[in-house]
Amino acid sequence: MDVTRENPYQPIYDSCNQGNSKQKLADLPAFPRLIDVELTNTCNFRCLMCPTGNFSQKRDKGFMADEIFHKIIAECREHRTPLRFIRWGEPLSHPKVVEYIAMAHDAGMLTHVNTNGSKLDEAMMDALLAIPLDSLKFSFQGVDRKSYAEMRNIDFFDGLLETVRKLHAKRGDADKPFLHLSTTITYESRELVQAFKALAAECADHVNVGRTVLEYVDVNAVRLRPHELDELKRLKEMESVIKVHPECPEVFDKLSINWDGKVTACCMDSDNMMLIGDLATQTIAEIWHSDILNHYRAMLADMRHDELALCKSCYDTHGLVVPGLQDT
Repeated sequence: MDVTRENPYQPIYDSCNQGNSKQKLADLPAFPRLIDVELTNTCNFRCLMCPTGNFSQKRDKGFMADEIFHKIIAECREHRTPLRFIRWGEPLSHPKVVEYIAMAHDAGMLTHVNTNGSKLDEAMMDALLAIPLDSLKFSFQGVDRKSYAEMRNIDFFDGLLETVRKLHAKRGDADKPFLHLSTTITYESRELVQAFKALAAECADHVNVGRTVLEYVDVNAVRLRPHELDELKRLKEMESVIKVHPECPEVFDKLSINWDGKVTACCMDSDNMMLIGDLATQTIAEIWHSDILNHYRAMLADMRHDELALCKSCYDTHGLVVPGLQDT
């Protein structure tokens, strides 16, 4: 049976992208269109570009407790708000990740996972297919073994491809989960990118290649071995992202909830620099309509990115098209 697969989140993304930021400020939804849930900010990888992997992240590490997740479900159930299990750790390392995804699914909510793929064994694949999980993104880095290992600090490119192929085969003609392969690059050639896209297209419904942003990585704050630090410095010099600020959809459409229930305005906030609330004392709705979040919305509607520490190094890494660079 030939099944046409569509990204279940696409209508939401389309809605998020309609109009400019000032219009979005005026037409703010009553409740977030999406919730990003950080099940943990721990990870088994040591990726050079990631605050978790390079140990520059300062906030406490841990795993989301039942109490917090149940509160998220209780409030989002009414709105059937989609949940994305992503942020600053490997979500599949949470001992209750499958249970939580099933709970959200049973509440009528779309579910999505971003993963490095290392924890996705066959038993978990079967469990996620049985729910079913709506969407899954495999996070690559670079486009071959060399470029992957440079940034990820582990030789897992071929292993990840094998995991993707295995899940793709198990899914067969079923329409869920939608399988997405995503990577970012620094110096990789057009030929290498095209070869990766052809390889990935055999086992995914969508493949995208963006540019790695390394500007925000403070080489003085990371805790890396000498050879890892040298590699990070070398790659920073080769950074090729086009530095144009995007119109920010985050503050108008989505909230990001940390493992401990604290809520931030920014998906890139690894160290609580833009905290706007805490589920220990507030509801999601209260945080969504808070004065501090409205303050950030007003600033970003006016494209005042450079006045905010996180936003000033936030760029459109996927959408811009420049001959010889982003159109790879």
